[in-house]
Amino acid sequence: AGDLYFMMGADANAVTKMYHTIVGTPVLIPQWALGWNQCKWGYNDTDALKAVVQGYADAMIPLDNQWSDIDWMNNYQDFVYDPVNFKDLPDFVNDLHTKDMHYIPIIDAGLAKRSEGYQPYTDGVD
Repeated sequence: AGDLYFMMGADANAVTKMYHTIVGTPVLIPQWALGWNQCKWGYNDTDALKAVVQGYADAMIPLDNQWSDIDWMNNYQDFVYDPVNFKDLPDFVNDLHTKDMHYIPIIDAGLAKRSEGYQPYTDGVD
């Protein structure tokens, strides 16, 4: 039992405009997000990320965005990077920015309870 809509218009554009009055207009994504992206699970430290970025540059392959899968996390905690293997992550990100590139860390939708005192987890429980 849901709503059913019938939209009729003079052409496809008119119907699309009616549809947008119901669901809203599309979000305009930033142009850089449409560029060349690279991501893979298994980069275990910042040096691996640096090597990938350098490999693209050496091969003259465009690269706009370097992603990291959950390997960057400290004990799989969202919002906390590994202070040992990714200790120089802030410098790496700043270096990407000087090259007009972006860094995108994958953040899991769930918050893992892997250690005591992880505030995002405890806040959620509270």
